[in-house]
Amino acid sequence: MLIAPAVVGTVTSITYFFTSFYSTGLSWRSPLAVFATLLAWFFGYFTFFALTLVAKARTPQRRRAYARPIYAYGPIAALAGVIVLIAHPALIVWALFFGPLMSVALWETFHGRPRSMASGISTTLASALLIPVLWMAAHHVGFSAIGKQAWISYIFLALYFSGTVPLVKSMVRERNTPGFVRLSIMIHAGALIVFLAASAISGVHITVPIILMAVVLALALLRAWWIPHDAARGNTWTAKRVGKRETPLVVAATLVTIAALW
Repeated sequence: MLIAPAVVGTVTSITYFFTSFYSTGLSWRSPLAVFATLLAWFFGYFTFFALTLVAKARTPQRRRAYARPIYAYGPIAALAGVIVLIAHPALIVWALFFGPLMSVALWETFHGRPRSMASGISTTLASALLIPVLWMAAHHVGFSAIGKQAWISYIFLALYFSGTVPLVKSMVRERNTPGFVRLSIMIHAGALIVFLAASAISGVHITVPIILMAVVLALALLRAWWIPHDAARGNTWTAKRVGKRETPLVVAATLVTIAALW
């Protein structure tokens, strides 16, 4: 969830840089903005993770121990954020998106619900936002000039990774909750429908990668039914096993998104 959008954004940005360098030229601002954005994102996430540990700590000693990384990661994230704004000031607009999403995650964490659906989906949506953010940074354009391919790629990854949240819950914390598996399947079906509708409404060219994105979401819907069904027949499905079986879909989602943005 954390790595895939960053990998997609990095690969497609580097490809764009090489193309631009040999055709129209390349400003130093674009690579700097992309690099600083990645730094801000990763160290911001490390800071956020440390905050979640502080929130869950039961003793003052552990709270102080968990707080130490914040003083290391936080300033690096903040400095990287300043560099981002120097290289591309228009990127400040993304604070309007990341702010509410991370506020939800922090609210849930400090109220003792770090693994809630709201927390998981909000961090997933924030992670997927790296796609249009890095596209905007690499192309050094304004918010309104972000390409349709970047937006549809964001929608795809946001829907796919958001679906993994109820899937894992249906197999672990909510496995004995009546109707939760059905809810998970409905969320996956809704994700596929939303993606198809967004593709049609946006006017994006229906290329092979876009079709494969729909296939990935369809496979995700199938496994949302099959894994709980298999578990109901007596087979053991731990969170670790679910994660391992999810790896091929994650790789496929990453590759088709790179192809869509190529």
